[in-house]
Amino acid sequence: MSGEDPAEPLAQRSLQVPFPPKAPINCIYTTKNAGDLARADAALVFTHGAGGTLQSDVIANFIHGFASHSRKSSILCFQGNMNLKSRIRMFIGVITSDSNVTIPRCLGGRSMGARAAVMAATENATHLVLVSYPLHTAKETRDQVLLDLPASIKVIFISGERDEMCDLERLEEVRKKMSCETWRVVVQNADHGMNVKPKAGTQEVGRKTGDVVAMWLKASDVSLREGRIIWNVDEETAQWSGWSSGAGLGTTVDAQVRPSSGTTAEKTSCGKRKKDSTDVYDPEEPILTRSRKRRKS
Repeated sequence: MSGEDPAEPLAQRSLQVPFPPKAPINCIYTTKNAGDLARADAALVFTHGAGGTLQSDVIANFIHGFASHSRKSSILCFQGNMNLKSRIRMFIGVITSDSNVTIPRCLGGRSMGARAAVMAATENATHLVLVSYPLHTAKETRDQVLLDLPASIKVIFISGERDEMCDLERLEEVRKKMSCETWRVVVQNADHGMNVKPKAGTQEVGRKTGDVVAMWLKASDVSLREGRIIWNVDEETAQWSGWSSGAGLGTTVDAQVRPSSGTTAEKTSCGKRKKDSTDVYDPEEPILTRSRKRRKS
């Protein structure tokens, strides 16, 4: 369970990391206790998706959930641009800087930011947090960088059940081939942008993803590597299933938390989810799927 106290606001401060010859990298350091702002001992360095910002709802929700977990769950997020190579260089600039922030050995990001985190991971990195990792497009599968990771690193994937850029079965095939230990959290009924239905659940589900990652960083068990986050409509809460061994890497683990009747996506008689014209796609990801092309036409 999170150590979050809703009555206690999080503390933040802005800082800049030199990035010559370019402009300094804008960062936000967030911690649970204002007394820790000067110490600036981050547990995670994180960045947003391609077209997002540090103020994007999906980033703000994750930051809140992560930093609220405990005083040891401070997080440093940096603002990047839409160029992947530049974002990788920014990652390296932040983690090798002489700024007054203790840089952790855990890197992470969402969408394109997750790709950059993987590519920026050095031999000193111990953990990777990959939220909405865009595993594939219509033309390619972005798995080689994952397969090249050393066995010494630990990786957690946070993936929406409706994420059209990270099919869960394809992700499991990649996980089986990876040399390192991996964990997976499936967010029920969430899309690539971690949006769920109804919209009222999106903020709490996003915060719960950050909370679960903070728990994982404190302690992880290689025999328990599957979990789910569910928005319970009846109770209006984001619920965490707890870790499970699952029924094998290729099988979606059943949540220990039983969802209400309003938490599951509509399915056909064949068990496949119906296409929904109200599906919300991630504004941070510039790649157009067929559904988004139709929307523009």
